[in-house]
Amino acid sequence: MPVLVFRPEDNGGYRLAVSDSRPTPAQVALKVLSRARARGLGEVLATGIARIREFISSSDELIILARPATGAPPDRDDLEFVKATTEDGARYARDIGTDSASTFASRLSDTTHCFLVIDEGRVLHATWATTRSAWTRELGGYLIAPEGDCYVYESFTRADARGRGAYPFGLKGISAWAATRGLKHVWIGVEAGNAASLRAVGKAGFEPRLTISFRRNVGRLEVTGGRCPPDRIETLCLRSSG
Repeated sequence: MPVLVFRPEDNGGYRLAVSDSRPTPAQVALKVLSRARARGLGEVLATGIARIREFISSSDELIILARPATGAPPDRDDLEFVKATTEDGARYARDIGTDSASTFASRLSDTTHCFLVIDEGRVLHATWATTRSAWTRELGGYLIAPEGDCYVYESFTRADARGRGAYPFGLKGISAWAATRGLKHVWIGVEAGNAASLRAVGKAGFEPRLTISFRRNVGRLEVTGGRCPPDRIETLCLRSSG
């Protein structure tokens, strides 16, 4: 039988139903410190250098994919799928490292959720999902989920867990969770150059819907496509505010 854990939806300790907002400078500092502890100073320095190069000159495309919010939980005996609570902050910081325990807890709300793939108490993979919107650094704005849908983002699999199918396992679990919430579609964005992630989301049943192009030239950001319409939102789209 599959191991699938949906914790109670009483939202104890959650904040208001808000967007997953752009982090403050203080939150960024805590995130960087947590990343250094979990992944090492070398990884943090490499990320910083990559961000500087990106700032000077870079271009890419974000492929937006979607799938219906349907399906049964994935059948795996060796992995556990968990909807995280504020109590998971410490092990998220230890095993994933992109948030400290406090910044992790502050992001959770009635509309922003984190899902974990666990093996014997260790977090192998983490993915965030929102039914509202989430700050997207690469695009300099918020990606907005259509009403009744959810948007999946900020997915990470530990290097020592890659090749085990944790990412598509987690995505199928999120789709099953979304179905229990009465949601219609699950959206996700993957950079065009990330072949491994594109394969993983394809295995989870996602299909391409649109593309958003972006480029930077000495810090100036230009984004093409994907802007939210002034009226009804029917696909994942970009807006300057959440």
